[in-house]
Amino acid sequence: MVAIGAGAVLALGWLWVSFQAPGRKRSVVEWTSALAMYLLLLMLMAAQFHRFWDDGRWVMMTTFGFLVFLFGSGFIVTFVLLLRELAGKKSAGTDATH
Repeated sequence: MVAIGAGAVLALGWLWVSFQAPGRKRSVVEWTSALAMYLLLLMLMAAQFHRFWDDGRWVMMTTFGFLVFLFGSGFIVTFVLLLRELAGKKSAGTDATH
């Protein structure tokens, strides 16, 4: 259910941002959509990691463990940048779509 919700937020945010003029509200939706993307990817990779863990396939488990770490790190960084955007501490050049 988390992955489905994240996919819905990603799709709706992507559509909403596509038709909006640049501004603070658009930037918040961009970061929220990026956060949903990382959450979706994290959930998909974690599910595969769990499947390979149960099967005892160490090579695949290592590969998907790395991907869980990678997308988990992206999720944390994006969450921090979303909080900075919400607090109004946007630094020059930081944008979710560029």
